[in-house]
Amino acid sequence: MEPSVICQSFLGPEKLTQLLESLSTPQVKTVLKKGGLKVKLPGSYTAQQKRRRIWAEKVTSAINGGNQDAASEFLQQWLLNKRRGMLMDYLDQLGVKHNAGETDEGFLSSVASEQARSAAARLLKEYPADEAASYLSYIAYQQKSAIFEQWAPMQALIRSGD
Repeated sequence: MEPSVICQSFLGPEKLTQLLESLSTPQVKTVLKKGGLKVKLPGSYTAQQKRRRIWAEKVTSAINGGNQDAASEFLQQWLLNKRRGMLMDYLDQLGVKHNAGETDEGFLSSVASEQARSAAARLLKEYPADEAASYLSYIAYQQKSAIFEQWAPMQALIRSGD
């Protein structure tokens, strides 16, 4: 599942905007730049809150339009800066060596599918399910694994549309 589809399928536009607004200004600017979106706004937008809202809307629109770079960078920024504990918990459950939730190891191909899914089921119960599903789908995408694509607990979380 591609990053933009992950965002649309599990988070939806409202939650995506909310999560974008939770990121710091430098983090949002990184998402904009990596997505090929303009950071600069007209000088009339002086209030930081208004700028952040407009940037969030811009990124949400790009992701909904299939901008994989913006979606991928959003997921990266959000997971590493706001959900690091969830990443660490999953990797710990699998016995994967990591540095504060980050690893270069392609672990989904080296652990048993049942072990990966069992740890994923636990993650879906312990954290907001839409957020855990986004993480699990994103790591599967990064590692070119289809381990969760037809898995019933993940399929049940896919949004039917807004």
